[in-house]
Amino acid sequence: MRKAAVIGAGFAGLAAAYFLSEKYHVTLIDQKGIGAGASGISSGLFHPYPGEKGRLSWEAEEALKWTKKLIDEAEKALGKPVADRRGILRMGPILHPGPDVIQLEKEKFLITSGMTVFPSLYLQGLWLACQKKGVVLHIEKIETLATLQGYDLTLLALGAGIRFFKEREKLKINFVKGQVLTCRLEKPLEKSTSSKVYTALTEQPLTCHVGATYERERIDDIPDPAKAIELLKPHFPLLDCHAGIRVTNPAHYFPILQQIGPTHYVITALGSRGLLYHALLGSRTARLDKML
Repeated sequence: MRKAAVIGAGFAGLAAAYFLSEKYHVTLIDQKGIGAGASGISSGLFHPYPGEKGRLSWEAEEALKWTKKLIDEAEKALGKPVADRRGILRMGPILHPGPDVIQLEKEKFLITSGMTVFPSLYLQGLWLACQKKGVVLHIEKIETLATLQGYDLTLLALGAGIRFFKEREKLKINFVKGQVLTCRLEKPLEKSTSSKVYTALTEQPLTCHVGATYERERIDDIPDPAKAIELLKPHFPLLDCHAGIRVTNPAHYFPILQQIGPTHYVITALGSRGLLYHALLGSRTARLDKML
């Protein structure tokens, strides 16, 4: 069987490794390990109507289908739920709502297709599912694809880590800092709420995530609680603050799946839609030799 290397062990890297393992012996490579980047601090909101206008996302139906498949696989491998499936409340407009949207009030909707994914559990379960398919993990720092020899296919599945690769020069991408607060609750939330400032369930009933910031002035992954509180104005006591760097496509909200060399490919620019798009793009990596 042919061999593939996937650099990046976040949502996109794990999804790609899972699907590529149908045709390849897959080696997953990450400097820090599973979910050590922005995926690990994600708030887990997963639905097809993001943004201030609630516009239906590109290829939303397919994206929902593939992410739900991987959630099912992660739960099967882990032996317990990795997501809350009771839908997500949307406070604000939704342009062209589909049959998965129930209007509760003027600008209050229930997105029944939405879920709150618990990233640490999902990443753990998806990695277990990958291992069952023969995927192996190497903890290693890679900064150029030229150092990887002997692979029939090499895939960069990176967020902020792509900054350190020379190959990024072939891509038109931007970077945005995002911060998320973990807050204490007096009583559990009924559902996660999507709005300009969202509130998301966690696997701990008396904590929630509040987010997220979009900061373009200082692009680093160092938490700045004062700045995050200033921008997000949480209504709950603060427990912790996390920061990460999103990669975005300046042309539009579409993610990037692109060939950058004879056997080299890249998945990036998922922005704040990582959970929506990672499985869709991961599924397409198994057909790269036919579609690109």
